[in-house]
Amino acid sequence: MSSQPQHLIVKALAGTGKTSSMVEGLKVMKGKASIFTPSPQQAEIWETMALSVKAKKIAAVAFNKSIATVLQQQVPAGCEAMTLHSMGFRSIKQSVGYCKVNKWRVMNVICSLYGMEFKELRQDKTKANIARITEKLVGLCKMTLISGNDTEELAGMASHYDVDTNGCSDEVFELVPQVLEACKEVEEDREIDFNDMIWLPIILNLPVFKHALLIVDESQDLNRCQQELALKAGSRLILVGDRNQAIYGFAGADAESMDNMYDRLSETTRGCQVLPLTVTRRCGRAIVQEAQKYVPEFEAHENNPDGLVRSMPFSGQKSYREDAEAGDMILCRVNAPLVSECFKFLREGRAANIQGRDIGQGLISTIKKLNAEDTTDLVEKIGTWLAKEETKERARKSPNENRLINLQDRHDCILIFAANRETVEGTIKEIEEVFTDTVKNGVLLSSVHKAKGLESDRVFILKHKDAPMPHPMATKAWQQEQEKNLIYVAITRAKNELVYVT
Repeated sequence: MSSQPQHLIVKALAGTGKTSSMVEGLKVMKGKASIFTPSPQQAEIWETMALSVKAKKIAAVAFNKSIATVLQQQVPAGCEAMTLHSMGFRSIKQSVGYCKVNKWRVMNVICSLYGMEFKELRQDKTKANIARITEKLVGLCKMTLISGNDTEELAGMASHYDVDTNGCSDEVFELVPQVLEACKEVEEDREIDFNDMIWLPIILNLPVFKHALLIVDESQDLNRCQQELALKAGSRLILVGDRNQAIYGFAGADAESMDNMYDRLSETTRGCQVLPLTVTRRCGRAIVQEAQKYVPEFEAHENNPDGLVRSMPFSGQKSYREDAEAGDMILCRVNAPLVSECFKFLREGRAANIQGRDIGQGLISTIKKLNAEDTTDLVEKIGTWLAKEETKERARKSPNENRLINLQDRHDCILIFAANRETVEGTIKEIEEVFTDTVKNGVLLSSVHKAKGLESDRVFILKHKDAPMPHPMATKAWQQEQEKNLIYVAITRAKNELVYVT
């Protein structure tokens, strides 16, 4: 065993102050006073962090750029806050020179391979469809470090991540490895996209600045490529995360990220230590007790309020909407029930919005592809679309249950919006108004996925007949595990009161 301090994995649960614990631990390392008295668990973490007190180059990695910006204002002088993508981009610039970030880079590469201009490609519906699918798979290959040369592996990834190849898998699977190879030739076009920022330093083995201490937050959501970059960028790693909040497996994240990183770090000369952070200051005692059904080690701080867990009816004389007020959060497994409920609040003259602008844009994209003349035509076409897509999915050797859930949800959402407008344009406008990422003064409705990282004094969980948790279509082991995590995430958004709506 090396005399150097071990790597550290902090298994932090919901509302346990994982980010603030890291920030305050860094301050103590730098000889500054902390703003709070640490709990015994925090004190042990700080003591372990302090083994790197002589580290001169320290970086804290945040989940996205906005969080990194806030984090930079919190960490002490001498510490740098960044994202893994910005770290990778820095490596590319130092090795290759400046490259323009172009979100259309993969599509441009595909056009080049076809010998077509982008405008020409768009007019060829068959090639445009192949290009769109290829672009999606190329991005997933980069995140998962799959070479793209194995057709069977590509087919498995397409199924796992809900990528419909629309009957053109042969063409797509032939194109993917060609695009990946072209993307490596970054010196030719001097362009990269978002995925390239983390992929190129790994796939090209570019030099990455080695920090003496690298702290990585939200480590349960690292994809395979991000894991490799973190290993390359830190002499000593401190990974902080909650594996019980790993809910983005469908989007490229590695659901086993923390376990995989522990295995990798344990094999190093440093070895790896694991410490818990299980005491929440966010949730009332009754809410913690409810969450313990899914995560038994979850604990309430001694000063937490009692909290309240209760049930209310979905409809009837005393529905939950009579109690819901501005600032409350309403959660559901899928979006369609949220759309319906949001309209009810709006018709009552009460402010309400649904979290997730990108969800609204996805609905709009589907509507535009259908080319409906009016909402009557839209209703008919979306029904035909659903039947066709479900038939194709169920015909697969291994149907993707998550895709089936999402197809039904998208269909149901569009039906609800179409029922409120006469024109397709009006339907699209209403979707844009309802779905937002801007916090407004009203009731906030959200899918559980979109609520991760948020909290509210009072949270209503809709146990809707069309949106049960866990969802019965989640049949694979990894899907069932993520469904359990979704329930835990939903419960722990509540600070003082949790209301099940049945």
